[in-house]
Amino acid sequence: MASLQVENVVKRFGDFEALKGINLAAEDGEFLVLVGPSGCGKSTLLNMIAGLDSISGGKILIDGQVVNDVHPKDRDIAMVFQSYALYPNMTVAKNISFGLEMRKIDKAEREKRVRDVAGLLQIEGLLGRKPGQLSGGQRQRVAMGRALVRNPKIFLFDEPLSNLDAKLRVEMRTEIKKLHNRLGATIVYVTHDQIEAMTLASRIAVMQDGFLHQFDTPQEIYDHPANTFVAGFMGSPPMNLIPAKVAQNGSGLVAEVATEDQRTLHFQVTEPSEEISRRVGADVLIGLRPEAITDPDDREANAVIQEVECMVHVTEPTGPDTLAVMQLGGVEVVSRMRSSSRVRPNENAKFAVNLSKAVFFDSRTEQRI
Repeated sequence: MASLQVENVVKRFGDFEALKGINLAAEDGEFLVLVGPSGCGKSTLLNMIAGLDSISGGKILIDGQVVNDVHPKDRDIAMVFQSYALYPNMTVAKNISFGLEMRKIDKAEREKRVRDVAGLLQIEGLLGRKPGQLSGGQRQRVAMGRALVRNPKIFLFDEPLSNLDAKLRVEMRTEIKKLHNRLGATIVYVTHDQIEAMTLASRIAVMQDGFLHQFDTPQEIYDHPANTFVAGFMGSPPMNLIPAKVAQNGSGLVAEVATEDQRTLHFQVTEPSEEISRRVGADVLIGLRPEAITDPDDREANAVIQEVECMVHVTEPTGPDTLAVMQLGGVEVVSRMRSSSRVRPNENAKFAVNLSKAVFFDSRTEQRI
């Protein structure tokens, strides 16, 4: 396996700058996920790593070697495409071994590698079939097998699960995770699905409009998003962003939040930073994940809890829990309650707000404070 470095990479199409100085790295054996909405530049970056697209500025290094001008076939990478890109006239076995044949690997070695990969992916019984006789999930396994059989330095996955139904997507996600655990492979994986990113990645690069907004571990991105875009994009449901005003309250600070019935809630600012302390009287956004607003009798130990009472507008039972929608600060706020909670639409309910989990954003710049 190998390491990957992307240093100040820029991509221009005429006057349009599709990538704006991207810096990130994947260590040997790491699972790096590029995530963001359609058109954010993640697939463009993947194609540049693969050598399928040229670089307008910056450097890409594989194992410390600059590969900007290295031909794709000489980069020792393998790519799994969204469309699978299988040869319809070849059997599964031929599809998997075709790349080895082009590299003049002898027949006995090719057959051994195909058997090994087929066993790993549990597709031994499909080797004699053609792609048209396979389901979407089976075709995806074959595409993965074609990449695995080469034992490359880096695997590149371009939205490999987006064509599958929801149940199969979850199953294949688990299989990819198992595969990474077994092989210890270096993987760069592109997706627009933040659930895939959170469950698969060692580290996540969150992108939008050619910018890299945050590059960190899944937990750090979830708990401490760099800005309101990351807060809103990562998480399902996303982080609540509640307008508030910072105020002095004795020796401490509070965030004043308006309710729809004209009350003002005073949320304690726990462990205020110097940056927050300088913003007394200023407007901010409080970031609270839905699970930080929950049942009063289901509170987290050692947390700073404040109980509030609000009118519930909508409830959404999901099975393991119930989402309750209310209004705070003039915006809709989603809370995650137990499935047994007795919250009802158009009725007041009590909620426990875990202020230990609150993060604050500048209302103007939308950056975390």
